Amino acid sequence: MPSTSEIATDEQDLYDVLVVGGSHAGLSAALTLYRALHRCVIFDSLAPRDSSGTNVHLTSGWDGSNPEKLKEAQRCELEATGVIDFVSRAVVSAKKLPNGTFEVADENNVVWKGRRMLLAIGMQDVYPGIEGYAESYGTRIFNCMFCFGYEQRGSPSAGLLASGILANPMQAIINTKDALKFVDHVTIYTDGNEELKEQLSDKLTEGMSIDSRKITSIHASQEQTDVYLDFDDGNLQGLAFLVHKPDLTLTSSLVEDLGLETLPGIGIKVSPPFSQTSVEGVFAAGDCCSPVRTIPNALSMGSSAGCGLARQLPKSTWRRAGKANANGLNGGIVS
Repeated sequence: MPSTSEIATDEQDLYDVLVVGGSHAGLSAALTLYRALHRCVIFDSLAPRDSSGTNVHLTSGWDGSNPEKLKEAQRCELEATGVIDFVSRAVVSAKKLPNGTFEVADENNVVWKGRRMLLAIGMQDVYPGIEGYAESYGTRIFNCMFCFGYEQRGSPSAGLLASGILANPMQAIINTKDALKFVDHVTIYTDGNEELKEQLSDKLTEGMSIDSRKITSIHASQEQTDVYLDFDDGNLQGLAFLVHKPDLTLTSSLVEDLGLETLPGIGIKVSPPFSQTSVEGVFAAGDCCSPVRTIPNALSMGSSAGCGLARQLPKSTWRRAGKANANGLNGGIVS
């Protein structure tokens, strides 16, 4: 591998697009770009937001599958083109050069260059400070009643933790109604927030109730079939599942490096339909720039961003066979 002092200047070493993020949005964008004969390098830190191992849902043909199998199929498809390179390292810095192209450095201090950039960097969950929450998230604590809940249909009761995003009374009631499609009764837990309890009290419908006790910890049953809430009064309550949406944050320094505008609760600000950011030549796709954080949306946004990127790029001059570029790649993988 070359060091940062060995940056090549040959045209063959300038990628059409630097794709930061190797999950669904980034892979989908690369698929669109290779169809337009554009060379890409995809950087994958191998640290997805959802590491709980939950199965794919809402994705036709893949429902119930392991998400890694879906991504592996996408990667194999792209590797076979000879146009897409993969680097299994995080990107730690990025900058736009005076000539309008981009440079990024990976965690091994190797520099890569491209005409355009796509950020598909996802978001980071920020869990509430309740003991045991992280261990149950994604297995018994569900953030979306379209992705989850079906497997628990017919259960007697579930709960909703009305904190963070769901401390908004309207959002709490909407998500409670979603959960009621699968169970007979849903209790809204305000976790000691008496004011929120009052705000919700006249909005309850059949099958809903409120509990304002403070939650001290959360744990799953030994069989992993139920989740239990422990309260400050010493009692506990078993539920089929708990609905909650943790706060989300952008943790990548690349947003600041590139001077991108952001939106509260959303992430990177983009312009539809092709998702260009506030900086010309930089696009974004997937969870990092959309409130709809599902695989189908990530695939759609990635594909659209790929179209937008392709239309900004000149006809590609890449050579499929021949010498490798300065980073040692010619359609391959680097770990």
